[in-house]
Amino acid sequence: MDTPQIDDFLLWTAGVVAAVTVIAGGLAALYRLLTSSLSKRLDSITSQLTRNGGSSLRDAVDRIEERQAIVHTDLRDLRERVDDHITWHLENK
Repeated sequence: MDTPQIDDFLLWTAGVVAAVTVIAGGLAALYRLLTSSLSKRLDSITSQLTRNGGSSLRDAVDRIEERQAIVHTDLRDLRERVDDHITWHLENK
């Protein structure tokens, strides 16, 4: 190879290296942007699924479950009382 061909080859190689570097940098920035956004969303969801003393979705579900258990017990007791009342009336005709 003579000098002009070597110079052209070196310039072409430098251009390819620069293009690859720019593309790699752009892809890295895009990756960071996407993972950062995803990470923020996952952190938000995780915070709602973790007890925090009252304001998370998890706390609300726990309160609903506790109240439902109380209602279930009250309903069972009420059914027993009604059944006993009906039985008493049937036996005391």
